[in-house]
Amino acid sequence: MKNLKILIAIMGLFVMMTSCSSESGAGNGNMRIIGKATYTSPAAGKMNNTTLNSDVVLISFKINVNEISFKYGESDDDNGDNESGDNDNGNDNDDNGDDNHDGLFNGDDEVALNGPWELDLLNQTTPITTIAVPNGTYDEVELELGKSLVSTSTLYNKTIEIRGTINGTPFVFRHDLDQELKIDYEDAGQNLIVNNNSFDLVFNFDLNQLLSTVDLSGAVDGNGNGIIEIGSDDTDGNNALALVLNQHLGQCSEMEGGEHGDGDGENDGDDD
Repeated sequence: MKNLKILIAIMGLFVMMTSCSSESGAGNGNMRIIGKATYTSPAAGKMNNTTLNSDVVLISFKINVNEISFKYGESDDDNGDNESGDNDNGNDNDDNGDDNHDGLFNGDDEVALNGPWELDLLNQTTPITTIAVPNGTYDEVELELGKSLVSTSTLYNKTIEIRGTINGTPFVFRHDLDQELKIDYEDAGQNLIVNNNSFDLVFNFDLNQLLSTVDLSGAVDGNGNGIIEIGSDDTDGNNALALVLNQHLGQCSEMEGGEHGDGDGENDGDDD
C-alpha cells in the first residue's frame, strides 16, 4: 500500500509538470535573432545616390553586444510579466529571474537576453541565437553594447571595429563606448507582436546610410605607419571624425521581420 501511494504521488507530480510545461509553451513565440549590415561596395558599381566616400571599401564591421532587451509596449495589459509598480528595472518583480537558466530574464517592463556576442555583421552567416520569447507586444528592442573582455580578440577593450581601405590605404575605426542602441521598425508607430509564432527578427545596420552622411576622405595616417587609425584615442589625429562616426552609427540601425502591428497593439498582418 505504501508503494502504491508513492507511485500515485509520482504520477501526480508528472502530470502537474507536464501541464505546467504545456502552459509555458503556449505563452511563448520562437524567435531567431539575426544581425546583419547592408553595404554596397564601390567595386559593385552601384553607389547609393552619392559620390561621398567613393574611395572607401569596407571589409568588416564588428560589434560586441552584452545584452538584448525586448521592451513591453505600454498598451500590453495582458502580459503577466508586465506588472505595474514603482521599480522600473524589474528587480523587485517576483517573476524576475532566469528560472530556466537559459540566459533569458523577465522583468516588469522587459525581457532581457544576456550575451556577450561578438559579431562581424558584414560577414555574419549564422543567427545570433534562437530563443523562446514570452507572448506580448514590444515597442522596441534595445542592444546594450560594451567592451569585449576576450583578450585574444581584435575587439579586446573595444566595442566597435570597422575595417577597410580609404583610397587603397588600410583603415580601422575603433571605439570603446558603452552604449544602448534602441532599435525599432522603420515605421516608428509599429510594435513587435509575439503570439505563439515562429519568426526571424533581424537587426540591420545600414552602412550605406552611414557612408552617405560621414565623409571619411579627410582621415589621415598621422603617424605614418601605413594604417589610418580612427578612434577616440588614436595617434593619427582622427579623434573628431571618430566622434562623428559614433554619433551616426546608432541612426543607421533598424529592425526587420517578425509579426508587427500598429501602436495600439493590434496586428496589422503585414509581414516582411
